[in-house]
Parts: sequence; C-alpha cells; structure tokens
Amino acid sequence: MKSKSRLLPLLALPFLFRQPATATTYQMMSDSALADQAPVVVEARITSVSSAPLVGQPATDYLVEVDRVLKGDLPGSTVMVRVPGGLDPQGLGLKIWGAPRFAEGENAILFLGPAKDGTYRILHLMLGAFHQRTVGGRTVALRDLSEAHEIGAKSTAGEGTDAVRDFSRFSDWIADHTARVPNAGDYVLKNVKAELSSLPEKFAFFAADDGNPIRWYRFDSGQSVEWKVNTAGQPGLGLDATIAAFQVALNTWTADPGSNINYVYSGTTQAATGLTRSDRTNTILFDDPFRDNPDQAVEGTFDCNSGGVIAMGGPFYYYPETKTYKGKRYHEAAEADIVTNDGTQCLFQDNPRAAEEVFTHELGHTLGLDHSKDRNAVMYPFVHNDGRGSYLQADDRAAVAQVYGNGSSGGNGGGSGSLTAPLRLAGRATSSTTVVLTWRDKAQGEESYVVEAKVNARKAKFQVVATVPAGSATAEVTGLTPGTSYTFRVRAVAGGQSSPYSKAVVVSTPR
Repeated sequence: MKSKSRLLPLLALPFLFRQPATATTYQMMSDSALADQAPVVVEARITSVSSAPLVGQPATDYLVEVDRVLKGDLPGSTVMVRVPGGLDPQGLGLKIWGAPRFAEGENAILFLGPAKDGTYRILHLMLGAFHQRTVGGRTVALRDLSEAHEIGAKSTAGEGTDAVRDFSRFSDWIADHTARVPNAGDYVLKNVKAELSSLPEKFAFFAADDGNPIRWYRFDSGQSVEWKVNTAGQPGLGLDATIAAFQVALNTWTADPGSNINYVYSGTTQAATGLTRSDRTNTILFDDPFRDNPDQAVEGTFDCNSGGVIAMGGPFYYYPETKTYKGKRYHEAAEADIVTNDGTQCLFQDNPRAAEEVFTHELGHTLGLDHSKDRNAVMYPFVHNDGRGSYLQADDRAAVAQVYGNGSSGGNGGGSGSLTAPLRLAGRATSSTTVVLTWRDKAQGEESYVVEAKVNARKAKFQVVATVPAGSATAEVTGLTPGTSYTFRVRAVAGGQSSPYSKAVVVSTPR
C-alpha cells in the first residue's frame, strides 16, 4: 500500500461506468409516517456548502436559512445540516448517492433530527429531502430516488416512482398535520420516475469524481476477497441463518462462469466500524450498531409498516491512483462493507430468501455494479421479495463480464464470433414516452437480447433499458422523457458471452 494513497469509501459504483454511486436499500414511507417520525421539519434555503471538520467521518455540511418551521423548535434562523459523504480534513472520502446533495441557493423541505454535536441530520437520507423545482410553471417538491434500491413497495404508483407534490400545499399539509388541523392533503399532482436528473433543473446535485470506475484487481492473479459476518447476526434470522444466507449470496457471484470473481466466506468477526472508517476487514454488519449515536447512525429506524432505509454497502478504494484493465482506467478496490439498519428484524424474520436477495444485490455494488433496468436482474433497483432468493440473470452476468470477464466464455464484453449482432435496427416512437425497436435476429444460441439507450446530450452514457427473450426481433422501451432524442443499440447475450452491438439508431419522442 502506498503511503500517499487515500481510501475513499463508496456505497456503489455504477454499471456502464458513470459517476460512482451509493447503494441504499429502502422501503417507501408515507408522508404522514415521515412527518410523525421527524422531530423537526422546515422550509429552508441552502446558503453554503462545505466539508465537515471531522477526521475519519467524511461528511458535507449545509448551512441552511430557515424560511418556515413546519414542525418542532429550532435555536435560531440558521442551522447546520450534516449529510454523510464528502471529504474529511485528511482527504478520506465517502460518496453516498443514497444521501441527498444540495447546491448553494437551492430551496428545500427537510425532515430533520438533532445530533449531539449541534448539527441536524436528514431523516432516512433521501426519503426526508424534498428539492424545490419549477415544472410546467408550478413550484413542486421532488425527491431523488434514482440511486436507491426499493423493497416492498406499498404504493400503486409503480416501482421507482414518487409523487410530485405542490410545494406550498405540501408545506401547509405538514404544518396542519403536526398541529392536528384538518387538511385534505390535495398536494399530489402526479407520479413520476423519482430521478431529478430527468427533470428541468438549474442545480447540479452530485460533485463530479474523476470519472474512473472501481474494481478488485486481486481476482486477476487468482486471489480471493474474504468476507466476514459480524457475530451479532441479522435480527430475525440468527447468526447461523445469517451466515448461510450470506454464503449463498457470495457463492452466487463467485459461481458466475464468465468472470473471475472470487468472493469467499472466512468466518465471523467482531469488527464493527462498517462504513464509518476503513478497518481492512470486509464485513457485513447488522442492526445499525451506531443507532444510539446520531453523529454516525443512519437517522431514522426502519419499520415494516412505515418503511425507511434497510441496508447500505459498497467498497473503499485508493485515490487518486488508478490502474489499467483492458485499456480502461480503474481505481483499485481495497475493502468493502455492508450495514443493515436497526428495525429490519421485521423484514428478515424467518425470511432467509429475502436476505439472500438483498445481500446479493449489495454485494453486486461492492463489485462495482450499479442498477440494471432489467426487471428480472438481481441489480434491478427493486427487491422482488417473492421467494426467489439469490440469483443472477443474463444482464447481471453481462455487467460483471465487462469488469471481470475471464475470457472463458467471451465474457470480456467485447463481443464473440459465435453470436451475430442484430441487423437492420430500426425504431419509432409510439407515444411521448415509448419507443418500439425492431431488428433482424441473426444470432444462434443466445439467451436474450439486451437493449441499451442514451440521451443525446453531452457526456451521456449508454444504459440497459430492456432485456427480451432469445429469438426476439422487437422490444418496447417505456418510461422515456417526452421531447427527447435517444440513441439505441442492441446486442445478443448468452451467459457471459455477448455479440457485437447492432448499428445505433436515433429516435426522438414527441412532446
């Protein structure tokens, strides 16, 4: 290890090599549950952004000017809101996309809890932060859930969606709800994909990293990455069942035939630092051991009835050094950790299959993968919790093949001569949010076709938007943004093997 290296903990690295991101698993909460749990709720304006003066606990401090107190009491008209993630004074960094980020001058509705150090923390990370935006001439309140992983959705809005709330009406409802004043709560305008990046905005929420992804290099020389289970075990399962579920999740990734991943179980440990600092031990922790210390804990407790944050996980990595793998620069992963929140016993109680699925998903983030748009993939941002447990689909295998391909089955992501690229790709918009693609199926032995798309904008990257069965010659891509130009491409996939891409086609959705 180089003495000048800095270890930056990261709660997920995105597939398709976008900016590194967190992995935060959550269950949606109702507005009333969120308001009831929060000691303080305010309308506020962000007046300054700075790194928190804490060694070993990277965080970002937001000085906010309170415009209106909707619930609780505050010591003054300005307060410091501390959000996990950022740089500490010695250069240790933590990047958490499950934690909200704000820009100076931005207005927001914040659900807060006081910490012992005099600062305030946002309740349930991204669930307690509503950003003010102007959409269609109306001032609305929006959350960004794009990098979070949902489980057990209770709403009918659809997976990965959230309500667009009228900003003023929502504020009034919170104040009335707290004061027990009747209010019809008619502040919801519609439901949309909860991704701020897809909506008109003038603020940039996430500071750009150096653009280099993260991978484990020790697999290349036949070494393994050893994982330990904290001796406390997951409440609701007990230690033995927790170990068994985690071993299943580790083995799922290690058994992938198209990659050289070698995650192994190496016993139990009492190490309990988690993502607060590097301890050179890859550990899964349970029941948020910092819940009694609001300076370090995830603010808020999970509840199966009201929801909240369930788990977080990801790798520490060396910065600023990079290494090259197949012509691509990567930061080297050095350690990884996973932490489940307190209160999750109700979710995992006698439910080892749910634990297997959640653990497998979080381990995928520690390998450097972001979310998939394939509804059946384990890296899909919605936990199925339907008894399927730990598994990998073609899209998951294709993802790790790009970063850890072992060459045994063409898993390097560069295509294989045994699978022919789709021919004559064409596309047309059938509505303002839907595009239908067609092609000639020339491959033999494929398991599926993977469709990728990108917005035709500067620095936009391709992302998987659909996966269709073998033999398909058409795919429908939904959930697109009206009035937007997209570029699409398709390739055949079989295990870790993939064909070259089809020729790209550009399609614009109407307004």
